[in-house]
Amino acid sequence: MRKEKNKVVVVGAGAAGMMAAIEAARTGAEVLLIERNSQPGKKLATTGNGRCNFTNLDMEDLAGGKYRGQEPKFAEIALKSFGPEKVVDWFRSVGIEPKYRGTYVYPYSDQAVSVVSALWDEAEHLGVELLFNTLIRKVRKDETAGADNAGGFLLWVEGSEAVIKADKLILATGSKAAPKTGSTGDGYVWAKALGHTLVPQVPALTAIKCKGNQYRDMAGVRTDAGLSVKAGNEIIATEEGELQLTDYGISGIPVFQISRYVAYGLREGKDMSVYINFLPHISDKKEDIYELYKKRAERLSYKDMGSFFTGLLNQKLGNVILQLAHIDRKQPVGKLSKKQLEAISSLTVSYKAECVEVNPFANAQCAAGGISTTEVSPHTMESRIVKCLYFAGEILDIDGICGGYNLQWAWSSGYLAGRSAGNNA
Repeated sequence: MRKEKNKVVVVGAGAAGMMAAIEAARTGAEVLLIERNSQPGKKLATTGNGRCNFTNLDMEDLAGGKYRGQEPKFAEIALKSFGPEKVVDWFRSVGIEPKYRGTYVYPYSDQAVSVVSALWDEAEHLGVELLFNTLIRKVRKDETAGADNAGGFLLWVEGSEAVIKADKLILATGSKAAPKTGSTGDGYVWAKALGHTLVPQVPALTAIKCKGNQYRDMAGVRTDAGLSVKAGNEIIATEEGELQLTDYGISGIPVFQISRYVAYGLREGKDMSVYINFLPHISDKKEDIYELYKKRAERLSYKDMGSFFTGLLNQKLGNVILQLAHIDRKQPVGKLSKKQLEAISSLTVSYKAECVEVNPFANAQCAAGGISTTEVSPHTMESRIVKCLYFAGEILDIDGICGGYNLQWAWSSGYLAGRSAGNNA
């Protein structure tokens, strides 16, 4: 007697969802991929400023370093099964040749749309059925499936009488980040209704709004900086890189990397600040900068303070430091007092940016939080609570830093979910 094909339904045709659908189909399962948008990979097509940094070969210090969440080791276990080298080979097999920029990997075409096209073509080639412009309203267990079929799910389609049946269900609906691309957090609602716990979601990889009007005077400045995030007096994260100052606060990759910590701290009602060292390659000690400025003042004693930072700091930044130290730009450098030297030294090495809020989900590259990974197997992405329910991608409580890590997570988790759902008859 011929065994009936396993029907796997994947909700979400983003990076993780397309990978899951392809791998489930490769096991011989019957696969249906459902997408609320009119096309697949809407968010994927915009990643890396349209160039798609689709993975990173540097996988050192994963748990708590490159990947975050309440249980970051969850990502480490999954990545061992389908890591960057395997991802590069996988994409090469569907036509995407890699271009290496250090450890960062891009498609050789430098076009994110080529990655979307390769995934889409492969899904079609394997016979994956695709439903676009389809919004799922509700997901429930199929109570009529019987004890022999521990799986079985019913999906109600919005604006229709249609009910879709699934033997195995993979939720790859993303997070709340970038809602214009279709990520609205629907998957969280369905998972919770099926018995799963949600870790609170906050915007991640986003800019931070800060207290004060001085940011308008520094807007547009880019400078190397060392950042320390403080919750009250406790340092909870550090980062270094090119800081961007905006008219409302701070931005740039190092700010994106720490934004999740600021977001959670503010959510918990804590006083959150980012202390900035504008001379990270010289020293992080106020005493060293004081000596630097003292010698500089001796050499430039004939100038006025408006020129003191010329050649060292961006002029707009220097002007704000003088303003905050209450030093007139016309004051002669030779008349700098010890107290004034201490003030500008302190502002240079530990400028306090008082955080008001992080930019919202609409401006965030990803979200922190999601489905608790304690309730999911890191080896299969199957729910430990509901048999035959799987998760892939950003819907889980795993978020990566900038540099291809979130897409690598999408590929790894999608691959495991697809293979496991397809094979687990």
